[in-house]
Amino acid sequence: MALVACCTVLQVVGFQNSGKTTLVEKLIKRAKQFNLCVGSIKHHGHGGPPDSSSELKDSHRHQQAGANVASVEGGGILQLTADSKDWSLKKLIDFYQFFSPDVIF
Repeated sequence: MALVACCTVLQVVGFQNSGKTTLVEKLIKRAKQFNLCVGSIKHHGHGGPPDSSSELKDSHRHQQAGANVASVEGGGILQLTADSKDWSLKKLIDFYQFFSPDVIF
């Protein structure tokens, strides 16, 4: 299934502690310099729903960098507290369209 989005989507992947969050913080700050509305989606890749681990801290860092909307997703939980067993990337992007972002990291 192809993803269809109304804005630019940039996916950042890498090993743990490789600098992904720092890079996304810089990208968010740069996008904000151009007055873009920014969203971020953090995937909790450790199985199960997110907890008080670094993923929540990472999404908070995204907000502090200027993201208009930030979330962490894992184990069927999206925090902006929503519950679903199937948070596909397409559904997340569709959901973020409510916030009219110019870019989603």
